[in-house]
Amino acid sequence: MTDRKHLSDDARDKNPGAGEQVGEGVGGIGGALAGAGLGSAAGPIGTIIGGIAGAAGGWWAGEKVGRAAEDMGEHEDYYREHYRANRREDLDYDEARVGYGVGHIAGRHPEYRGRNFDEVEPTLRSNWRSDRHDYETMRPYVREGYTRTSKGNPLS
Repeated sequence: MTDRKHLSDDARDKNPGAGEQVGEGVGGIGGALAGAGLGSAAGPIGTIIGGIAGAAGGWWAGEKVGRAAEDMGEHEDYYREHYRANRREDLDYDEARVGYGVGHIAGRHPEYRGRNFDEVEPTLRSNWRSDRHDYETMRPYVREGYTRTSKGNPLS
């Protein structure tokens, strides 16, 4: 994957990357189709984000949601270490990574700037859509992803 974070918003708007194209495609689609469109392109994290986009709309359904996940790889070692210390026998890291990813993206939401996890959790919980990952199981990982990226919230 090409590092695109150094590009200006204007340059990225003129030549969007894959994550931005997914976000733009979701922006004009309603409800359940948003979840399906993002999910098929972005895997399990995309399915859940797509469900949130379908229910909550706004930023969740726009191109910036794709940008919010671009640096997740830079946090991978941290998330793996957190998982080792907080593992569940019934959940492997790849499954927990879905929770980290959703929290990671939510932590970049501009309307959540300065808000703690408990304030934004109702939106995440009520719009969570996943056949494989129930919210309560994923909650510790969503919380950690949110807490890690909400500090500074550079995409706001």
